[in-house]
Amino acid sequence: MKNEILYADGCLIYPGVYVPVMNEDELKEEIKQSFDVESVLPPVNIVELADSYIVELTLPGISREDFLIHADNNVLSVCVLHQDSSLKTKGKTEQHGFKYGLFDRHIQLPAHADAAFISAEYTAGTLLFHIPKTSQPVKNLHSRIVVY
Repeated sequence: MKNEILYADGCLIYPGVYVPVMNEDELKEEIKQSFDVESVLPPVNIVELADSYIVELTLPGISREDFLIHADNNVLSVCVLHQDSSLKTKGKTEQHGFKYGLFDRHIQLPAHADAAFISAEYTAGTLLFHIPKTSQPVKNLHSRIVVY
């Protein structure tokens, strides 16, 4: 898989120093080719608050650069490409409880979730989304989400 930078100077989608290094179409093709029947998708918690929704996934050992996240038609897609070579070089692995090498997790968002204003943060192995509510159902367009 090529590591193309999807970033141009002056791009407002990715402020600061974060630069995604994955092409969305190439990542999805690689996930299709290497999908393992035994792979485990991370569980999801969704909490409804008065003015927003909180979506939480526990993904230990992954860096924020490994995420490719987007929302499309009220479906939140979390793609991960994580190649951890440090475990392989240290010796024989006796037990490997969390293996999130490649996966594409789709989460159906409630009709009143406004995916255009999703914020995402990844700390201590937990990916947390804050999704504001709207007063009327929203048909969200395709939007990329940056993980902070």
